[in-house]
Amino acid sequence: MPKKGELSKTARASLANRETVNHQTQHICASCNEPIWLTDLYPVKVLGKGMSYYHKDHYKVQ
Repeated sequence: MPKKGELSKTARASLANRETVNHQTQHICASCNEPIWLTDLYPVKVLGKGMSYYHKDHYKVQ
């Protein structure tokens, strides 16, 4: 339980996920090796490898 005046865990996560400013992330596109902007970010979980990051228009389903 949050203490009086504190946000709950869900409310804090919701505020953290509400990024409206488009900024350049630290992720590099796996297909073109260029940095990805937040609005173009497309994370993909690959079995055995972990997470891969692509531009939304660069990802193709094999």
